[in-house]
Amino acid sequence: MQPAPIRKLEETVINRIAAGEIINRPSNALKELIENSLDAGSTSISITVKDGGLKVLQIQDNGHGIRTEDLPIVCERFTTSKLKVYEDLSHIQTYGFRGEALASISHVSHLSITTKQADSECAYKAHYADGKLVPAKPGSGSDPVPCAGNNGTVITAEDLFYNIPSRKAALKNTREEYNRIFEVASRYAIHNSGIAFSCRKLGAPKVDLSTAAGASTITNIRQIFGSKIANSLVEIQGSSTDYDVEFSGHVSSAAHEMHKTVFLLFINHRLVEHTPIRRAIESLYTSVLPKASRPFVYLDLRIKPENVDVNVHPTKREVRFLNEDSIVGCIVDCIHSKLLSCNNSREFVVQERLQKQLGLTTDGDTPLLTTIAPSSTTGNTESNLPTSTLTPAQPIASTPSRSSNLPTSTPRKTPVNRAVRTNYKTLSLESFSFGSSPSIRRNRLQTTIDNSVASPPQNPLRTSPSHVNSSAGLRNESDFEQASSIAQKPQPEKIAPLFGQETVAAASTSKECNSAQPVLRSDMSTEPPQLSEPAPALGKTYAAPKPEPRVEVRLTSILNLRKDLQRRANSELTQVLSEHSFVGFVDDRRALIQYQTRLYMVDYCKISYHLFYHRCIFDFMNYGRIILQPAPSIHELALMAAKELGDVDPEDTAKNVLSRFSDSREMLEEYYHIRISDIGTIESLPMVIRDYSPDYDKLPLFLYNAATSVNWEEEQQFFKTFTSELATFYALEPPLPDDPPHTKDEYRLVVEHRIMPAFKGSSFWAPGSILVENSLVQLADLPDLYRIFERC
Repeated sequence: MQPAPIRKLEETVINRIAAGEIINRPSNALKELIENSLDAGSTSISITVKDGGLKVLQIQDNGHGIRTEDLPIVCERFTTSKLKVYEDLSHIQTYGFRGEALASISHVSHLSITTKQADSECAYKAHYADGKLVPAKPGSGSDPVPCAGNNGTVITAEDLFYNIPSRKAALKNTREEYNRIFEVASRYAIHNSGIAFSCRKLGAPKVDLSTAAGASTITNIRQIFGSKIANSLVEIQGSSTDYDVEFSGHVSSAAHEMHKTVFLLFINHRLVEHTPIRRAIESLYTSVLPKASRPFVYLDLRIKPENVDVNVHPTKREVRFLNEDSIVGCIVDCIHSKLLSCNNSREFVVQERLQKQLGLTTDGDTPLLTTIAPSSTTGNTESNLPTSTLTPAQPIASTPSRSSNLPTSTPRKTPVNRAVRTNYKTLSLESFSFGSSPSIRRNRLQTTIDNSVASPPQNPLRTSPSHVNSSAGLRNESDFEQASSIAQKPQPEKIAPLFGQETVAAASTSKECNSAQPVLRSDMSTEPPQLSEPAPALGKTYAAPKPEPRVEVRLTSILNLRKDLQRRANSELTQVLSEHSFVGFVDDRRALIQYQTRLYMVDYCKISYHLFYHRCIFDFMNYGRIILQPAPSIHELALMAAKELGDVDPEDTAKNVLSRFSDSREMLEEYYHIRISDIGTIESLPMVIRDYSPDYDKLPLFLYNAATSVNWEEEQQFFKTFTSELATFYALEPPLPDDPPHTKDEYRLVVEHRIMPAFKGSSFWAPGSILVENSLVQLADLPDLYRIFERC
């Protein structure tokens, strides 16, 4: 058999083959036309489609138009105004550069162009076929003809793929093709927020896509994808001078719920696909989003043009650039840091249909629970936490499997032995009327703070109302503006009322609560405490919060501690504590809580240490303030602790404690809001949980241990050990038998309305050590109880 001779293909065949590579479907043609309009400086782009773009695909812009003398060659291959020599590719700034788009479209459709420049008296219209000018009608001339028109260009492609029957037959689903066209138009509309886009079907009464020229990126996302998606996004920005790269965008937060990945990547304003970036971001979100949820990512990546190769794909769908791995790492690290910084604003909403599938309805299909996963104040879902398997010997039952709750065509009625009749998000009226928590004395050191410790002894403690919203972070007292005040004469013989009661203070110290014991008040004040003048005890001021962005923590040591807490977290324990309903007290250390159909007993004194430690780490530098008035002396407090602990030289130890805190007061003020005065008094403490104050009898021991047991040399070890001592100071201690009668009631109010709700915050990741401590023990499960009743 003789080999076939090699022939040079005809120009028409060559062009048609090339057109088939560049124009795969109508959406590819639209992408090329949109980029041409953007290169022309357009501020308004309108798209009209018929039969998915196969019958009519038209784009109109208000750009600078095409010169009349260029119309004869505008549809020939490799005719362009974007570059002259090959070296121009190294710094190309425009979308197009090959000059193949219009040529390819003219080879697979009937193409017409109407264009008008701003200085032209009229528009000109031309028709093309196979890259050449053709007459509009048989017998007429092929030259462009004058006509009426607006400034800009109108390009119309009719009967797309009329000469490629196999391609046209494969694209017979016009609805799918229109959806692809809409997707391309919407992506360019999001990226080019300063340009008005519209997209509609020919003859339709309204447009399917309409964005305003002055709209922002997030506004366009909200209009195209809906408010639910837009509200769950966070903005990112980053750069790297080492690799000459900048990037910005909007990505999903942990509150995002979407069953399909949306990935919009623009590199140097060019819509492209980049598999390494996509895979890296999707891998990051697998440990963040709930199961079956997919991320939304809009990323605008700007790289030095010399480092980008745009000529690697026929449709310019892909690009290559230098230092790909390093740049991908920068992007992923930026997104990860952003997700960690906004970790306390999670909100997972479950649709009503899913609630019915999970059996969360009563008779009449009335939903009892509005959400399954934690809201912005209720922690994290099982899907975004490290998994942990519980053995039968552990005192907590594993989370019920959801594999049996597969979607069904009709909602099932919840079995009575699995009905949950409580909502863990429900609040009682008592929780709203409960004010600032009292400082409950438990006298751990079996000593008191006498008048000599405090200097000066006039003003009571005042709590800055910084922590207005626990999910939004803590703010300083400077965040508040005084709106109005009702001032009364100072009455130093009275102490501020607690829980609506006033107590008269004697001139001398009482035996139960010495006069120097700080008194907690809930007055809002914008002024810092004045140490030389007494504050009016009964004066009331009203304030309104001034919004201020949360401090973003960039310290590597703190970020490492956060990662370590998340890595060691037990997802099942976290979900139990974040979605529990408080039942009641067993004694002054233990309480009963309900999670779904199970009843647990929790040792809240033990786990409160973990709560405060996690809060201190995740709300680092974002605490509120507890202003101590009178400000106690560090030297006297340390001396008291040293004597109680049997120190060999208490005076020398007290001086070392004072020296340690005085030398580090700037750092403690910035990081922990612990303010140390020039005279060696401690003026403020961090408010870790809203309206909660610690047991001040533990303050001497905290100062002593913080100065003697904390590693002050190595950064990460300092934050770990100092925060541990701070958490020990803030942890709950039950009342003593000889405490005043009302102390126990106030203590339980603090536990029920301040401590237990705090476990529902997103900054608490329950450690597995809670199981080892037996701090959480399952007592009963409703289905098991029904089995026992059935036997009876």
